[in-house]
Amino acid sequence: MPDVQTLDERAVALLRELSGPHGIRASASATGNYQNVFARDAVMAGIAGMLLGDSTIVDGFVRTLERLRDLQGAEGQIASNYAIRDGQPVHVSFGTLVPRIDANTWYLIGIALGARAGVIDPAAYRDSVRAVVRLLDALEYNGRHLIYIPVGGNWADEYIYDGYVLYDQLLRVWALRLLGEEEKAALIADVIDRAYWPEERPLPYPVSAFSPTRRRDTFDLAACSLLGMSGIIPSRVGTTLNWVAERFTRQARLPPAFDPVIDETHPEWPALRRYQLLGFRNHPHEYHNGGIWPIWLGWLSLALARHGRPDDLTRLRELVARALNGANDFQFQEYLHGVTGAPGGTPSMAYTATGLIFLRKAGSPAQARVLGP
Repeated sequence: MPDVQTLDERAVALLRELSGPHGIRASASATGNYQNVFARDAVMAGIAGMLLGDSTIVDGFVRTLERLRDLQGAEGQIASNYAIRDGQPVHVSFGTLVPRIDANTWYLIGIALGARAGVIDPAAYRDSVRAVVRLLDALEYNGRHLIYIPVGGNWADEYIYDGYVLYDQLLRVWALRLLGEEEKAALIADVIDRAYWPEERPLPYPVSAFSPTRRRDTFDLAACSLLGMSGIIPSRVGTTLNWVAERFTRQARLPPAFDPVIDETHPEWPALRRYQLLGFRNHPHEYHNGGIWPIWLGWLSLALARHGRPDDLTRLRELVARALNGANDFQFQEYLHGVTGAPGGTPSMAYTATGLIFLRKAGSPAQARVLGP
C-alpha cells in the first residue's frame, strides 16, 4: 500500500479522470451504471474540488450542475443520475424503484456552495432552485416540516430504513440555510431538535428515522456527520461526537455506515435479504450493513474540525491510514469490511476519493472558505 501522500495524489488524479465535459462520473468502473454522473456523488466531488482549488474537478462540477439543471423534470425534480454519450440518446434516471430524494437536496447544496465560491452565477439557476424548493415543500405535503422518504430513497439505496429519515431532513435544512431561506430552515430545524432525541428513551445520538408505526434507533454515521458539519442544532453535536469517539475511534475502530449490524438472527434480516437491486450486497459488515465508507469518514472529519476536536480528528486520520495500509489492493472501492477491513464494492469510486480528500482538508483554511466557519 502506498504512503498517505501517494494515496492523496491518486485520489486527486481519480477525480480529475472522472471529470469531463458532461460532469463528474461516479466511477471509472464499467459495473452497472457507475459510469453515469450521479447528482449526489458529483456534488460531493465538486466540493472536494473546491477545497483543493483544482480547476479540472471544479469544471466537472460546474458541468454537472448545468446538466442537472437542463435535465430537470417538469415538477422540479433533479435526476438521480444521467449519462450523455456520443451517438446515444441521453439517459436520465430519477430513481429505479423509488425517487432518490437526496439528489434534490445535494443539487441545492452544490448550487449554494458553488455560488459562494464564485464558480457559478446563481442567477442562471434561480428558476431551477425555486422549482426544487417548491417540490420539496410539496413532498412535505402536510405543512409539518418533514419529508417522508421511501425505502431506498437516498444514498443507502439497499438499506431498509424509511419514514422521516434524519439524513434527508438535515440536507434540506442545510440547503435552505445556504440559500438564505432562514425562516423555513429554522422551522425544520426546530422539529428535528424535538423529534429525533426522544425523551422517553434517551440516546447519545439521534434516531435515524421514524414513521407512524416505529422508530429506528440505529446509529446513522452519514446523518450524524452532516449534523456536525452543517452547523444545524449545535447544542446536539457534542454528545453525538463524544459517543462516536467513545464507541469507535477511541477503541481503535472506524465507525460503520450504520450500527448495529443486521445479521441472520435479526428480525429484519428477511426484509434486508429480499431488498436488492444488482444482487444481494448487504451481508453482515458489508455495503450499507456495517460497511465502513470513506466518504462518511470524510464528512465526519470535517465535522470534528468544525467543532474544534483536533485530537479526535488526528485519531480518525491515523485509523484510516492504518486501515488502508492493511487493505490489500486498495483501488478506491466503496467501503471496507467492518471486521476484516477488506475493500469491497465497486472500485475507482469518486465517492471514496472524495472522502479521503475531505480527511486531508479537514481543518484547513479551505474548509472555512468553502463550507463556512
